[in-house]
Amino acid sequence: MIKAFDILGCFLREVKKFYAHEKYLSKCYKKFFYSFQKIIKKVTIENSWFRIEDLLITFDQWGKNLEKGKLESWMNKYSLNKRNSKKVLVIMPGNVPMVGFHDFICVILSGHKIIIKLSEEDNLLLPFLCRIIIHEKPILQKRIKFSNNILNEKFDFVIATGNNNTTRYFEYYYRKYPILLRKSRTSVSVLQGTETEKELVSLNKDMLTYSGRGCRNIGKIFIPHNYDVYLILEKSLICEYITKNKKYIDNYKYYLSIYTMNQVSLKKNHFLLFKEEKNYHSPISVVYYEFYNNLNQLKKTIIEKKNHIQCIVSKNFLEKEIPFGKTQYPKLEDYADGIDTIQFLN
Repeated sequence: MIKAFDILGCFLREVKKFYAHEKYLSKCYKKFFYSFQKIIKKVTIENSWFRIEDLLITFDQWGKNLEKGKLESWMNKYSLNKRNSKKVLVIMPGNVPMVGFHDFICVILSGHKIIIKLSEEDNLLLPFLCRIIIHEKPILQKRIKFSNNILNEKFDFVIATGNNNTTRYFEYYYRKYPILLRKSRTSVSVLQGTETEKELVSLNKDMLTYSGRGCRNIGKIFIPHNYDVYLILEKSLICEYITKNKKYIDNYKYYLSIYTMNQVSLKKNHFLLFKEEKNYHSPISVVYYEFYNNLNQLKKTIIEKKNHIQCIVSKNFLEKEIPFGKTQYPKLEDYADGIDTIQFLN
């Protein structure tokens, strides 16, 4: 199984290189590549949230993770009961490209069968990539199933991700099954005023990759008093490609008009709004910021809110902090909501 995913990782690395700068492709991948190009084009047409720039980040992240050594190191930490094969229903979200892929690989490498309910927003990439691993490991054909009618499916475990409304439905409807349920989260950053220009550029990538729609996107920044927010805004031009997304710009115009009519004080450029706010979950095109006085007190506050936070981006602030620019590059052992998916399934 690991070999099949290692080959998929090689393919994704080749795709990333082809689009990024090298118009060369190894002969062994050409049989899949040109069909995948058509899929990529169709994805960007049918879902304007998925820009090609964002897809390449997804391919880059998974291309780096799907390597034989990393996969073996990850799986060797577990003692798996291969005789205890289950059917696992995975209800995948669609806010970020291939956002359900980590659940997919956890189920397959744990030796289980998977029933996948895809989101309408992201229903093309995973089925195609499954063709590659099935080509390398034909037995997987019997262990992977895509279903649009999960009411008629039989399964033993459920993994579901949704917003706070849909998770209430999941909680009730699947109450008789062991369920791993993920709710809405956001990510925060803590600045101390000593960040380099490169780190501020990377912070903007953490905020704006995937149009800010993922739980790993920075939705709120804590800053010291007298900090100039425009130091961050000036570096956001690295993500100006986001202005090609009409839906994103519609969000920007909507919130700009609402805040303007209500005479809310803002810091802004032509595609990003900064609003001083106590809340953590900011809408698309808006990033909240809050001033702090005491770093130790802030640390306690953030720890108390840990069940609402996916990532904390900072430098020399917390033990499990994430470096600037790395929120969209989780490692294989970085489980969503901090819940070990493989332990749940085993």
